[in-house]
Amino acid sequence: MIEKKKNRSKLKREAILAAAKKAYQDDGVQNTSMDKLASLAQVSKRTVYNHFSSKEALVMELLSDLWQNSMADIDIQFSENVSIQDQLERLLLAELNVIGAQSYLDLAKVAFGHFFYKPDELQLQVEKMAEQETALSRWLQLMMDTKKLTIEDKHKAGVQLHSLLKGSAFWPQLVGMRAVLSSEEKEQLVTETADMFLSRYLKR
Repeated sequence: MIEKKKNRSKLKREAILAAAKKAYQDDGVQNTSMDKLASLAQVSKRTVYNHFSSKEALVMELLSDLWQNSMADIDIQFSENVSIQDQLERLLLAELNVIGAQSYLDLAKVAFGHFFYKPDELQLQVEKMAEQETALSRWLQLMMDTKKLTIEDKHKAGVQLHSLLKGSAFWPQLVGMRAVLSSEEKEQLVTETADMFLSRYLKR
């Protein structure tokens, strides 16, 4: 199959995102202007704004890309040799390692700080990220298809799982109420989350 050649606009967009990711990691979001991003990406400032209406919109796009790239490649297939509990814990730990990383939190603080006062835009961005297919959503579908779990609504089950996980980790860290979790704390959280979820949905 021949890969479709990317047009100039797509190439410029990717260059802007790559420049932003590096600049934010090196200098922080607050210290990186749109002028600097244009220079790093070797495009005009107008081109940057043609693709992203604000620095915050660019940050949200990076968050979405980071989430998708981190979670889409994890491949866990059901195996009779591995318990459902262990499979779910592995998936939850992978997600927690993404949303609980300081670099992800730094980006999220900027994006959510901006969109907090624009609830309609924030809702659209959150829904966009929620619609992305991840290893966890594929696994939940597999559990439904094989009737290993008594799930009738995959979206609802996924929201419940993420609410348990983010309520104890991501949101408290985002607002500065909790430090980044240690490895031991992460393992404890995913175990407790899996226990609660499976107590509701595991077929007995």
